[in-house]
Amino acid sequence: MSTARLAAHADLPGVEQILEPGALSALHGEDLSLLRGRLKPGASALVAHCQVAAAAAAADADARAGAAGGADAADEADAARGPSPEGIGWTLLIASPHKRDGVLRRAARSGAEVHEHTGPAEGPFLLSGGLEADPRLGRLVHRVLRSLRQTPRVLSYNPARHLVLHLPQTGQVVRIATRPLDDLLHVTRCWTALGVPTIAQRPWRRRSSVLVSEHWGTGDLAHHAQHRRALRAAEAAGAALSQLHDAAVAADELPEARLGERIPATLPEIAALLPEQAPAVHRLGRLLRDRLPEHPRTGLIHGDLSPDQVLLDLQDTGSLPQIRVIDLDRSGHGPLGADLGSWLAACLSADTPELGAALLAGYARAGTPPEAEELAAWTARALLAGAVDPVRRFRTDWPILVGRRLELAAAILEDPAHLTRLLSAAPRGDRGAPVAATGPTAPAVATDSAATDPAAPVVPAVPDAVTDPAVAVVPERVLADGAVWAVDRAWPHDGRGIPLELRAADTEDTDDPEDPEDTADIGNVEDTGNAEDPAERTDSATARRGPRGARLDPETGEVTVFAPGTDPRLPGIARCLDAHPDAEVVSHRPGKRAVVRVPAAGEQGERYVKIVRPGRAQRLRDALTNAASFDGPFRLQQEITADEDSVTTAALAGRTLHEGLPLEDGVWRRAWRETLTAWAQALAAGPVTPPEGAVHGPAEESAVLESWRDRARLVDPLGSDLRERAIEAARRELGRLTAPERPALIHRDLHDKQILHAPGLAPGLLDVDTAVLGDPALDLANLRAHASWRELQGIWNAEHARIAREEIDAAALRARIPAATLAAYESGTLARLTCVYAFRPRWRALARELAADLRPAPGAPPVAPDDLLHIPDERTVTT
Repeated sequence: MSTARLAAHADLPGVEQILEPGALSALHGEDLSLLRGRLKPGASALVAHCQVAAAAAAADADARAGAAGGADAADEADAARGPSPEGIGWTLLIASPHKRDGVLRRAARSGAEVHEHTGPAEGPFLLSGGLEADPRLGRLVHRVLRSLRQTPRVLSYNPARHLVLHLPQTGQVVRIATRPLDDLLHVTRCWTALGVPTIAQRPWRRRSSVLVSEHWGTGDLAHHAQHRRALRAAEAAGAALSQLHDAAVAADELPEARLGERIPATLPEIAALLPEQAPAVHRLGRLLRDRLPEHPRTGLIHGDLSPDQVLLDLQDTGSLPQIRVIDLDRSGHGPLGADLGSWLAACLSADTPELGAALLAGYARAGTPPEAEELAAWTARALLAGAVDPVRRFRTDWPILVGRRLELAAAILEDPAHLTRLLSAAPRGDRGAPVAATGPTAPAVATDSAATDPAAPVVPAVPDAVTDPAVAVVPERVLADGAVWAVDRAWPHDGRGIPLELRAADTEDTDDPEDPEDTADIGNVEDTGNAEDPAERTDSATARRGPRGARLDPETGEVTVFAPGTDPRLPGIARCLDAHPDAEVVSHRPGKRAVVRVPAAGEQGERYVKIVRPGRAQRLRDALTNAASFDGPFRLQQEITADEDSVTTAALAGRTLHEGLPLEDGVWRRAWRETLTAWAQALAAGPVTPPEGAVHGPAEESAVLESWRDRARLVDPLGSDLRERAIEAARRELGRLTAPERPALIHRDLHDKQILHAPGLAPGLLDVDTAVLGDPALDLANLRAHASWRELQGIWNAEHARIAREEIDAAALRARIPAATLAAYESGTLARLTCVYAFRPRWRALARELAADLRPAPGAPPVAPDDLLHIPDERTVTT
């Protein structure tokens, strides 16, 4: 009955003889089994087939290999190894005489034999042949096979599409396709560069339609679905997939993923094959159109992910067998949810929902899966797109299998919780040994107790559980121009996306200074990068290459990477670099500001050009004027020239305190003492009578914390609760303070990277753009909080941090700043740092730890910053 349905659908006289194994065997005079095929109603029917004897011989060889390998080897034998090429062939029934002639003509060019069977003179025409006579692949297959000195085995054959061969003696896999595979090569290199576990490919004899790779592993996860380590392997695949999805890739870097139409083009075919299902199929198409998101998050995806695309090395003697994700033919830029839906659909179709739950568990530990409704929609789409697979693989029960997929898609679309129930009810058995997903450059992906402790249970991740946010939006790496770039810094959404500063991934994170809060009185043009930091003006790889600006769309995950030395909203960057070919960008906040270093030339010394949006440079100049009281006690940047969007200043000599000066001979303590003495002198020389309402005190600082809390929530939802408690505790402490009785002109963003030390010179001070009239305690609290943070970061040792705090405390006593006031502001700065560093992928996890340490236990008094680092809560005056 199923063959009759296919024959009626094919609408070609005599098609029955190639759609049924018995008839096909009689046609060829040997026992054949059908592998796969394609029907074009009224035009052609093409099938691939295998000699039953060849398949049996291959299976027997695999069984013998397994038996020779020990007790578990038969279970772990490579089931992917197939028959020799001589046992594989194809048969084509075609209506067009011109296309029939084309098949014969192409075969004749390579000397391959195509047999034309007896049939009507007017057609359709019945042709058959071996691999070397394939209607589209034949010439390439002929060349490859003739170049080999060994007998290959056929891993996969899709007639007139592709052929995959295994070369047992050299351990290689050869993929032959009818189209150039340049896109496949490109995305494979992207995966490898990002450290996602896959297998490298290379062209065969410079032909991009023939690729060679390593034969890896002992089989795929679909074949080993019942293995005791299968669930861990699926978890590892989920972690690897999350790693792939988390890597931001410029959209123009990638081909579009080959997903097909948004509403699968298979639906009309299903309706034609099963006319009684046509109304339900049309309804499913409409329902799917309503459920799929209009603007899904996008990025680099696999495009056709399923357990048979994940290889395992089960013969690995270690406790952590490895995986590789293969078949990247459809990989490219596309909706992230499509990969998860594809995997879940494959698992549900194969009745292995436990592998689906395990993959989601691994993904959720490192990434943020879609919400339940979106996940259900992508799963239903994959079920519908793959519903004709049983037809194309000639399953005799294909009408039942297709009907089941339709029913399952309908149930999931109508009630997303149905998918949850299917996954949460998945059996586990005793499978659960941990698996590491490693690639050529990737470390093990298992990082939590469940993935590293063999006794730890696998927790199935189901849609209801994974809707909670799990990780930050800001990625750690971005792929652009064929290179991997580390996301060094990011800033809050500015209406055009999240600004990113990228640096070459092989360079060291310079840990640029924190961003001060946006304040209306300075026009939001603060420079958060320390252009004069020697760590940034060396001739290291970081300085030579310089950072690049980019923008992240938080809705879709797409990243737009600017060309080097450009920014659409900062045209002054390109103009400056054109005028000074040897100049280099050292800091770049997209759309806001950049700093360019111009090396010394002739009589001119080294200079720094601060670039802002056109028409805003005057605000930078005004800021230098308004901070005049700092000039004298400190060395400030001296203006050389200015125009409408830039200010050029002379470089300041010295090393920043951030670098941690030597402790020997009291250099470190002396640098801090000189700095704090200069600070006190600058405060004494500054204005003390502010305009009404213009003083930055505890209320203003509390408002700053509230705004940073909201900003950080977008990029790091996982740390939101921790930051919320820390911020509320700090705001309570700030709420106990009154407005400052003796306001003064303060820096307001004073920290170690803003201060330079040069023997015999006054301390240097950078970035006075943020100077306002406010509470002097805030400056000292900023310095003190950063000392604790630098110690937590491991940038300073305990002695450096202790001496810095001692000198700060002594300055606070001399300035008659109450200890409670200093502690309250310090708690606010520490809480703000947990938000600022939520935008820094390198420090995000440590910032969460800081927030966790800052939050008070229920009913307990707030934790003092000194208690955080186990330092006695007392201030020491040193002389």
